Amino acid sequence: MPSATAFTTYLLFTANLVNQMGRVLVPAIKTTVLADAEFGAEFQDKVGGLLGSVSLVCLGGKLLGAAVTDRLGGWVVLISVFAIWLVAITATFMAPSVDIFGYAWLLNSLAYTVTWGSIVQVIGAEYDAAGKAAQLAFCASASRFGASIGNIIFGQLLSAGLGWRQVCMPMLPVQALLLALCIYKWSTSAASAAAAPAAGAKKAAGEPAPSVAGAFLSVDFWLMLIPKAVLFTYTQFFMNYIPQLLNAQYGYDHGDAASLGGIAQGGSVVGLLYVGNQIYKKMAPPQKVQLVFVLLAVCGVVPLVLSLGPAVVPTVAVVPLTVLWGLCYAMPFYVPPGEFAMQVGGKSGTGLFTNLFDAAGFAASAMWNPWASAQAKSGDFTSVLYSQAAFGLISMVAMPLCMYRLNVKGAAPKKKPAPATKAKASPKPSPKPSPKPKAATPKSSPAPSPKRAAKSPARSKSPASAKKTPARRATRSPSKRLASKKTK
Repeated sequence: MPSATAFTTYLLFTANLVNQMGRVLVPAIKTTVLADAEFGAEFQDKVGGLLGSVSLVCLGGKLLGAAVTDRLGGWVVLISVFAIWLVAITATFMAPSVDIFGYAWLLNSLAYTVTWGSIVQVIGAEYDAAGKAAQLAFCASASRFGASIGNIIFGQLLSAGLGWRQVCMPMLPVQALLLALCIYKWSTSAASAAAAPAAGAKKAAGEPAPSVAGAFLSVDFWLMLIPKAVLFTYTQFFMNYIPQLLNAQYGYDHGDAASLGGIAQGGSVVGLLYVGNQIYKKMAPPQKVQLVFVLLAVCGVVPLVLSLGPAVVPTVAVVPLTVLWGLCYAMPFYVPPGEFAMQVGGKSGTGLFTNLFDAAGFAASAMWNPWASAQAKSGDFTSVLYSQAAFGLISMVAMPLCMYRLNVKGAAPKKKPAPATKAKASPKPSPKPSPKPKAATPKSSPAPSPKRAAKSPARSKSPASAKKTPARRATRSPSKRLASKKTK
């Protein structure tokens, strides 16, 4: 990792962790806000529409990120993220009405939305090929770890008796610190980039711009986009609905439900740090395809089991099942799409394709969230869990198929060089029998010259005598040369 440092690695990790903590803040306090005497009734009526609006804002943010992230650079986008976070969190705990609370939630979502694309852009630009996959899994684990620890911390603060407004306040100093660190890193990165403009210009000129239209025409693009989009609803379910499921169907209070929701998210951390960073990256490509297939098959089965409800699934088993679910979905959700984006987009388009994938996910969530919220109002999550099982099975087919096709394409160029080298080697002997030796025959082929030689024998001898005269002149003494001149 030549241009990347430990400071960069852990700054990206921490930025993503705190970003995800901020993202789960409102869902973690949602049940408490619903029980609030002042906000509860109005928030209950508006929460479904707000969830749909959140998905639309995230969709717009991803499209905006796709347009500007590669152009501005990941560090500039991260600076903007934490500046927005400071405004959003302040507006959340100071909100005088449900409408202001909702606007702050939308601003919160906008800040969260563009973070991952900017992190992937920095990874693609600053890390070598060997370090990209490991760094991708490491930073993605921060995303799940932040969601998990955020739910646990906010749930414990609620259980300790703090109000939902007070729970929001500790995020402010952390985000302010990260804003300062990102400004520092951006300034140092800009200085080092300015020190070597020629090298950067050569790299930029040598790399072709990614084609979005070409990607849309590719079957592989859609085979990766569709599972990424439908698996995006898993993040919504874990963040917005698992605490509500535990509260409504299994009787946990609001604080414990939020904390256990965080533990469920902890499975995602294990899935990324161990399955992704220790197992997946060491596998051969065919084994990676098989692993992703198995993980997504589990993602199709676990929601079906949970849909059976408390009558069949005991309370003691529900949290371990959600942990298993989180462990299985996290790595396929993050790593294969990230690798695909870096492969297709290169350094100049990684952020573009990462944000396009996430935009598709938010578009799917914008349609799914209002429906899921309406289904969950009554406390019956059966239909919601059926949809999650269907999405797992769709992904189980599409994503491994895309990976298999990419492996076949990647292996194809290795077979072509052998005939290419033979084809290049064959012209090299051809110059030997080429016209060059034959071209010498006209010099020694005075085939017509015998006739001329018969007419003028002196001319035929003149070349030989001309060749001998310099040697004769060189052997004569100066006195003989003078004598010959006098006789002439």
